[in-house]
Amino acid sequence: MNSIAPNETATKVNPTDDEIEIENQEELELNARPHQMGTNTEVRIAKEQSSVFELLRKEKNNTLVLAPDFQRIDVWDKKHQSELIESVLMGIPIPLIYLFEDENGIRQIIDGKQRITALKRYLEGQFSLTSLTMLPQLSGKKFDDIPPVLQAKLEDYQLHCYVIQPPTPELVKFNIFERVNRGGVNLNKQEMRHALYQGKSTELIRLIAESPEFQTATGGGVKSNRMRDRYLVLRFVGFYLRENNLLSPQITYHSNIDAFLALVMRFLNTKAPDTTLDTVKQACLKGLKNVHSILGNEAFRFTPKSGGNRRPINMGLFETLVFAFEQLDLSTINPEEALHLVEQAKLKIEDEGLFSGSIDTTDNVRARFEIANYIVKELNYA
Repeated sequence: MNSIAPNETATKVNPTDDEIEIENQEELELNARPHQMGTNTEVRIAKEQSSVFELLRKEKNNTLVLAPDFQRIDVWDKKHQSELIESVLMGIPIPLIYLFEDENGIRQIIDGKQRITALKRYLEGQFSLTSLTMLPQLSGKKFDDIPPVLQAKLEDYQLHCYVIQPPTPELVKFNIFERVNRGGVNLNKQEMRHALYQGKSTELIRLIAESPEFQTATGGGVKSNRMRDRYLVLRFVGFYLRENNLLSPQITYHSNIDAFLALVMRFLNTKAPDTTLDTVKQACLKGLKNVHSILGNEAFRFTPKSGGNRRPINMGLFETLVFAFEQLDLSTINPEEALHLVEQAKLKIEDEGLFSGSIDTTDNVRARFEIANYIVKELNYA
């Protein structure tokens, strides 16, 4: 197996919580490196206002998308929703709504979802007002129960919005999204991708991450909180498409994992045929099943250091082994030889530090798939 050394100094990562961590997951978290832009980059942001009725009509017509919660937490409770309705009825301004608009004119709420959801649920009669302090006479009333003049006041209430429009580049939109959300819970990058690129891509990675094959092969070691599982799956999907030349020619990889994954999700949502999505899904599930069949649920972990704790799942190992074992016909290989070959490869990878520190340089990505192809070649000719 050829030795390819990373061109950046490796920084060892030693996570302690095996149940929620992934080795080398620094790219999953927000960091201090801003997305840079040129002085000629066009950023287009329009300020608009719409009535609640108009905005909800767009949502009903599918030209406005209410994305699922980033962290899959519950929506506001009835008290918080009721307080918002009370504020609107009192004429109190509510914070700005931020929307992203794509090339087809479809808009997505990226800040203000809870507010719009509360208004939508109340106008649809899904809850009664409760715990009101300024308008207690309305407590217990649904939308149809309040006076018509107040119904009209709610529907006509003007919401002020900022709309980030094309041709604003994806990385600039991503940066805007970071800035908008800094006031609340710091979203990690996968949670932001999940919010920005709703569609066939998010459904694909959800299906794989929740599959029995993924849960079994990882031994339940990658939890769904903060979307660590979906990040791991999305990385494999992106690199699988790249290595098999299934992406648009314009999508290239230059050591920027964020830009690459954003383009992959957009490609899957807008340009990839359904056959491509099915191909990558079946490939991932097959690879996971084959890996577990031969290597067990410790496949994606390196051997513990002397006297150390069980190691977390390693992202580089996950991508390498799933990619390799997807190409194998288990009926034609010797399980013992496959296990020995992989263990030897793991030792060499550890010795050279290929899968530690910054693993997403172009050289390190190339090294991973060279190793995967080496495993395939050796086992097919064993």
